[in-house]
Amino acid sequence: MQINYFGILRSPVSWAKIGRELISEFINQGNDVCIFERRGFCYDKNWKLPFEKHIQNKFLYEKTLAFEYPLNYKFINTRYKFGMLVYETTQVPEHWVKEINENLDILFLPNEFNKKIFIDSGVKKDIIKVVPYGINQRIFNKGKKIIKKNKKFTYLCVCMPQKRKGIDILIKTFEKIFKNDKDVELIIKFPYKIGKSSYDIDIKINCENVKIINEQFTEEEMADLYKNSDCFILPSRAEGFGMIYLEALACGIPVIATGWGGHCDFLDEKNALLVKYKLVSAKEIQYDNKNGKGFMAEPDFNDLIDKIKLAKDNIEILKNNIKNLDLSQFYWQNIVKDMSGKINI
Repeated sequence: MQINYFGILRSPVSWAKIGRELISEFINQGNDVCIFERRGFCYDKNWKLPFEKHIQNKFLYEKTLAFEYPLNYKFINTRYKFGMLVYETTQVPEHWVKEINENLDILFLPNEFNKKIFIDSGVKKDIIKVVPYGINQRIFNKGKKIIKKNKKFTYLCVCMPQKRKGIDILIKTFEKIFKNDKDVELIIKFPYKIGKSSYDIDIKINCENVKIINEQFTEEEMADLYKNSDCFILPSRAEGFGMIYLEALACGIPVIATGWGGHCDFLDEKNALLVKYKLVSAKEIQYDNKNGKGFMAEPDFNDLIDKIKLAKDNIEILKNNIKNLDLSQFYWQNIVKDMSGKINI
């Protein structure tokens, strides 16, 4: 198959990461790929890519796959246009819906959660195909045993520093339970320093056992970070998919998550601790849709406390529960095979 890819690649954000993994696997499976590289949020011109020779910044073939802002579909001049998108709250921006319906032959969404949101918002049902995002099992796995650098019980949170991620309630909850407890720590890994995005949140830390990491990590360093932790926690208010939960599970790390969002297509009471919530107006957290009327989940403060304590007291049981978890449907080689079948027009 011959295909163009249109999207951002040199950035730590999820859209770029997904693009890098997809392109690599399309090439591995013998497809001809021409890349039209886009710049976007947190673009890093020094980011090295393994497929530089495929970047031609033009549309060479008649099929284009784009993980790109919908208003930029107008730049794609090929016969077939396939889009990839994800959204976190319950209402997709109206201008997205218009561009999708007018331009795309197929819209790839990562789960049933998103499928319902996009259809309810007005996207044509017949163009939607569900294909999940994935994990690189060669990196995120239980294979390499890590000897922890300290004996502290470590909670790990990996996310963007934005309000919808629930970092504020996580820090508030952690401080209430473990403030300055020398035997417990919370590590929060951000892909960039707070302040780069208008959606970022100011946070205040009032205890010594909460650590913020801002610097760029390689995928291998991220895997080591997971494996050096005891429990992964992200009480997100709105999550479109949640690759970080998958990466934690793949590394054998138990997960605490809000019980609503795209991640609940693969997280349940058998493989995670799900926090109670109530749906509230998403207001200003809605991406590109500040006047929208979408909803998000507000995690229950007391239930989050209970789940955090439960994880620490039962960590070995929780690890055993996910010991034989089959995540093969989320391996990129299987995802690309599925996607290739759907776009082989």
